Amino acid sequence: MNSKERVLATINHEEPDRVPIFLSTIDSRDVLAGYLKAKGVKPGKEGRIKVRRIIPGSSGWLKFLREIGIDLHCAPVCLFPIGKGTGFGVKKPGLKTPPETTWADEYGRVFNYYKAEDSDLRLMNYVGGMFDSETGDLEEIMDRYEKWDPLNADIKERYSFYKTALKIVKDKGPYILPGIGGFFEVTWESFGFENYSKLLFEHPDFIEQVTKNNEEFSRRLTEILIDKFNIEMLWVWDDLGYKTGPFINPRQYNKLIYPRMKSLVKFCHKNGVKVALHSCGNLNKILDKVIDTGIDALNPIEPSAHMDIFQIKKDYKNLTLIGNLDTTDLLTRGTPEQVEAQVKKLIKFCAPGGGYIVGSGHSINPSITYENYNAMIQATLKYGEYPIKIIN
Repeated sequence: MNSKERVLATINHEEPDRVPIFLSTIDSRDVLAGYLKAKGVKPGKEGRIKVRRIIPGSSGWLKFLREIGIDLHCAPVCLFPIGKGTGFGVKKPGLKTPPETTWADEYGRVFNYYKAEDSDLRLMNYVGGMFDSETGDLEEIMDRYEKWDPLNADIKERYSFYKTALKIVKDKGPYILPGIGGFFEVTWESFGFENYSKLLFEHPDFIEQVTKNNEEFSRRLTEILIDKFNIEMLWVWDDLGYKTGPFINPRQYNKLIYPRMKSLVKFCHKNGVKVALHSCGNLNKILDKVIDTGIDALNPIEPSAHMDIFQIKKDYKNLTLIGNLDTTDLLTRGTPEQVEAQVKKLIKFCAPGGGYIVGSGHSINPSITYENYNAMIQATLKYGEYPIKIIN
């Protein structure tokens, strides 16, 4: 089987040749350098291995993923312009320009894009919303949003990375899914959480309209992906929880989020497309509602956020689970032997009959070691062959 066949069989709760492996991204220089060293790459003059050739987005990235055994990966089709002080619509009167160390995406979210300390990797983190106001005046904030460039799914350039990735991998793998934003995360991050909360309380109709605009954008993206690329599976990013529970009152999700997600999933299913939802945090209080939207797969099922993957497997037998290897302790401070033991346990209880894809409980952060990440890959290859025959 190739990666695509392996993943789709798993999503359909069929047993492929082996358990697939998923990767979001790698922000750990140690992991990248470790793989290059294992291939015989020598350190440069400064005494360390250069990893630029395999950083995400580079020409060697997809080949690297294939070589280490990754079956499933995502390519965003949302526009993320990288450049100091640049973004969408920032030159319009009445709109602020992002600080020189940051950039803004098309939703109006501001990110810091920086070089990691003692590394040749560049990392990014969310720092605020373009529609924020120094005075906190809600009328001013809403006015800034109205002046922002409307989201445009028909910009051809946004599909270039996904299109190029498909040409590179062909049927060799990994299976590349197009990734789009959902309805909650992209909305609140455009304003900042404090402003979003105030607007939700004082101007609920405004937040409803912004969320609707984002819904229409995601729907149009999906239509184009189906029509132009004949996709069979879609990845949606939408974090709904933090470490201890939902971000907002679950009743607000009932009104703003679930109906929109359900509509998108229904449209996808009507066109033969499976849907995987990436939603970080503790979703236990809202999991029934999330699953009721009809999604086919859930990621990352963070153990550090008290998500019990084994109980979820029992409760939602038709849901494919992706991830769950702890990135805050096991993959950072654990041993390769401990990693292997946990992978073995996950495969034993979650993989029989399909419906489980090995992966981390979040992206591979700078603290994760090569030895532990490689142990995850190797343990999957060791124990993940179907039929699953793990006894102890």
